[in-house]
Order: sequence, then structure tokens, then C-alpha cells
Amino acid sequence: MSEASIDKAAAAISTYERYHKGKDFRVFHSERARSFKRHLSNKLNERTGAKLTAASANGVLREVKAFFLWLADQSGYKSKVTHSDADYLSPDRKSEAARRSSCWKPHPSPDQVRHLLQSMPTETTLHRRNRALIVFLFLTCSREGAAISLRIVHIDLANAYVHFDGKNVNTKFGKSYMTAFFPIGEDVERIVRSWISELKTKHLFSESDGAFNRSSQHLG
Repeated sequence: MSEASIDKAAAAISTYERYHKGKDFRVFHSERARSFKRHLSNKLNERTGAKLTAASANGVLREVKAFFLWLADQSGYKSKVTHSDADYLSPDRKSEAARRSSCWKPHPSPDQVRHLLQSMPTETTLHRRNRALIVFLFLTCSREGAAISLRIVHIDLANAYVHFDGKNVNTKFGKSYMTAFFPIGEDVERIVRSWISELKTKHLFSESDGAFNRSSQHLG
């Protein structure tokens, strides 16, 4: 599990603890779960002051539910916490359906990406690395955490696809998958190709070295 996932789970559990004023987890039962769900449905976002979105509330519920399902199998809790009680933390079907129906997020158009690339400097290695990373994220629609953990060997430039290997790439839930480049244009793809070529020929990177991670940032 990544640090980001751990932090997310810890924050959700902390939200539950604050609501129930630090009560021992052994006193957890279905009514406490229902009460917490009602609380989240009316809770305000601490940063914006607006009501929590269904996506945010359901995300907290999923993390807390996973925690209690795990706790129910631990020594000292098995006789107190049950899986059936933890199931009361499941997001409501209606709010979950609403969340999924609004998952689409605006994204930059190819023209906007080209405009950004034209304005980015290319004088230093770090400049070129950042420019190539922007292109790569657009070509593959990948998460930044996955992209910066990729090794050169995972990027097949000849066939314009990437192998996200969950064993050594920071993919969501450790899943492995392949994705082809989005056909934005050879001129844009050339930026990534030039970057990989620079790493291999100028900086003598091997196939097992990172394509966009910290080691490639500190080349000068």
C-alpha cells in the first residue's frame, strides 16, 4: 500500500474517531455505523465550508468499513466487532450511483497541451524531463505516481504502448495493465522519444532505470 493510500485510510479512521469522541473500537456496532453515516451526510468540508460531496463521504465510508472488516478478524476484537455490523458502513446505492455518474472530469484538449508545451523551457535536463512527463501523462492518461515510478523498459516506443507492471510500478491497487499512446500526433510523441533517447545516449541510463523519477531530475 502506498503512503498516499495509508494517509487516506488514517484520515478516514480519524474522522470516525473524532465523531465518536475516541470510544474504544470494541464498542462498535451497527447503530454506531448508521450514526456515522448520517453524520457524514451532513458534514461540511473543512476547507471549503461546503457540504461533503457523495464521492468524499463514500470514500470515507469505504476506508472505515475496510478497517472494521480487518479489525473483526484480529485477536481481542473478534468477539466484539462483526462483519455484519461493518457492512452497515457500505455507501448507499443511491449516493454511490450519483458518484459514479459524475466521475467525468474536465481535461485539457490537444490544442491546450500543445500551447502549454510551446511555453515550457527546454534549456536544462530538468526542463526537458518535466516537458516529457507532461506529454507522457497526456499520451497515457496515467496517474502521476504511476508515471514517475516507471522504468525505461516499461515504455515500448516502437509500438507506442506502456506496460504498467504492478509488481514494480506504483499503480492503483497494484494492478498490471497495458495502455497505448493516445493518438495526439507524432510531433508530441517525439518529445517523449527524444527524452528517452537522451537518457540512454547522453546520461547512459539502462533499461532498468527510471524514466521520470528523481534520478532523472538530478542530471543537471
